Amino acid sequence: MGEVETLLDTDILVELLRGNEEIAQNIDMLEAEGTLLSTSTINTFELYYGAYKTVNRSENIQSTRRLLDRLIIHELDLAASEKAGELQSHLEKEGIPLEFRDTLIASIALTKNISLYTRNTRPFQRIPDLIVSY
Repeated sequence: MGEVETLLDTDILVELLRGNEEIAQNIDMLEAEGTLLSTSTINTFELYYGAYKTVNRSENIQSTRRLLDRLIIHELDLAASEKAGELQSHLEKEGIPLEFRDTLIASIALTKNISLYTRNTRPFQRIPDLIVSY
């Protein structure tokens, strides 16, 4: 069996930056089990956007960089772009569309065949074949 990897969603990354002990312990357990930790360039955008809006901008940007240096970063490639278009179209037809960034994040996880680690499980449960955990 190959290595297990999970994509950390923005809500998890923000809690790590805020020093949430429960989240940090959960992430430590995943690492101890040998799980590879990753995120996407969509999530990195959301983190940097938030950091640039804060009063302690410089400090928060540095903290964000340190956190991201520990992770595998997946880009939105052509396969994920196509998957996102398919997903969003399907969800819109069903009357349950996702916010575009969530669709992009999910498509990256799906095309890389990795789970998504998030506390924001509800919207992602609409996506067939996506493994969502918390």
